Amino acid sequence: MNRTFARVCAAAALSGIASSVFAMQPCPEGAAKPWWDDALGYVVLALAVLLGALIPYVARLKTMALPAGRHALIVLLAALVGFGIWAAGLLVWLGGFALRC
Repeated sequence: MNRTFARVCAAAALSGIASSVFAMQPCPEGAAKPWWDDALGYVVLALAVLLGALIPYVARLKTMALPAGRHALIVLLAALVGFGIWAAGLLVWLGGFALRC
């Protein structure tokens, strides 16, 4: 179980890095992106940052009634999930919008 989980996590991380590497190909002459493409990219990035920050906050509010140790563990896990959402949003923004022609 642990090896499978580690392999899935490694594959997800490597696929995010690979998409950014493949996106750095030179642009052909006259390839212009429409204005809404950049706007959509920034919306995706903003949603990832907002959602990544909101998850630990909501977890903190919802687990106030639990004992202190359990509350701290849940908030810590929610913070890790929020960090993962930030990282995923950054990789999507880089691979799909910022480093693309």
